[in-house]
Amino acid sequence: MPTNTLTVDYLVIGAGAMGMAFADVLVGESASTMAVVDRNDAPGGHWTVSYPFVRLHGPSNFYGVISRPMPSDEGTRSLASRNEILDYYDRVMRETLLASGRVTYLPRHHVDVAEPGRPARARSLVTGETTEILVRKRVVDASYMNITVPAMRPAGFDVDDAATVVPINQLAELDRSPERFTVIGAGKTGIDACLWLLERGIDPDRLTWIVPRDAWLINRELEWQTGGFQPLLNLLACRSTDEVISVLEEKGIVIQREPDVEPTAFRCATVDTEELVQLRRIKNVVRLGRVRAIGATIVTLDEGTIPTTPETVHIDCTADGLAQKPLKPVFEDGAITLQPLLPCLLPPSAAIAARLECMDGDDEWRNGLCPPVANPGSSRDLLSFYSLRLERMARWARSPELFEWLVTSRFVSGAGLERMAEPDAQAAIFFFASRMEDLLKADAVVSVAG
Repeated sequence: MPTNTLTVDYLVIGAGAMGMAFADVLVGESASTMAVVDRNDAPGGHWTVSYPFVRLHGPSNFYGVISRPMPSDEGTRSLASRNEILDYYDRVMRETLLASGRVTYLPRHHVDVAEPGRPARARSLVTGETTEILVRKRVVDASYMNITVPAMRPAGFDVDDAATVVPINQLAELDRSPERFTVIGAGKTGIDACLWLLERGIDPDRLTWIVPRDAWLINRELEWQTGGFQPLLNLLACRSTDEVISVLEEKGIVIQREPDVEPTAFRCATVDTEELVQLRRIKNVVRLGRVRAIGATIVTLDEGTIPTTPETVHIDCTADGLAQKPLKPVFEDGAITLQPLLPCLLPPSAAIAARLECMDGDDEWRNGLCPPVANPGSSRDLLSFYSLRLERMARWARSPELFEWLVTSRFVSGAGLERMAEPDAQAAIFFFASRMEDLLKADAVVSVAG
């Protein structure tokens, strides 16, 4: 096949939320050239294959790119829809990145990265043609976090030919009303499936919800007010992880779906009061671990079985949208690996990494300001979720250039953030973060001993 050649400053692998946020800042804050290579046919990453009724779970002004607000930014309680997000990213690509004259976009391409100094090879998945890309500065891996939705992979359990199992994408395409619905998965996607069915009039008695682990949910009605950057100062008096979680629940910051079931997980999903009322209408909740197999009449789980029927539609909502990947330095010689710098906030993290790349300083300085953080998984991660958000703002306040840029951006909101640059506020925040880290370590030691 014919081979084309291209020389750029940066090669950005992936045109999803992180890749677009990084490229947008690089275009706005530098004169650099770049190639953006993506396997999909349009920018937006997993949104291009997500279910049609999906929305953001958090306020729209914490998503997207720095340079362009979403229409739903006008109200901080608004949650952008899939169609809005895809149109948004299309406009960012055409009107910001490509319009700069410094960006080459290669959709439907697979890229192989060679060692530094040798060209990367981007192969068209349509024509088979290859483009050799010589990178002068860095290769930016915006695909490392590997956000996955059910339509992107087969079910993670055995399925009998007589059973009906569909990814959530097909829920809105069913051409018949089945006898029953069984929703598999308790994260954001499972919540969306349950709410969609209830909103369309399905009697909750026709619903079974398989919940491998109950999770703490963020109260969206408080999250949009605080921007997630103002956890309660009285957490400093807590002496255990359980006590911290109790205070968070008492103040209404986090909530349980079932008041009598203690959650063991936390994956950043949010709900408002009305959604919580709807979810609590579902009484047939199965807590027997993960699904291992679905047959014509039996669903096999880690800790037992439940009956089913061939007429039941089982909705797969089990893909891991917040993967817990091994952490590595964000900035390395010739490479940038985009990872969360704030728990669960991926586009802001990518934008901050791009801003640092445009500032004077070496990689040791950049990595010191922005060590990556793991996505949360267990209920204990509630502590780091809130403490890290504060700690990072205080850490970034030590760079006036970065902090001024950040607090005036559309990604950050909340009164009093300017105080984080003050010495007394910083001392209190770092003490708070250290205290949370000590509690987590102590809790881990007790768990191992037990």
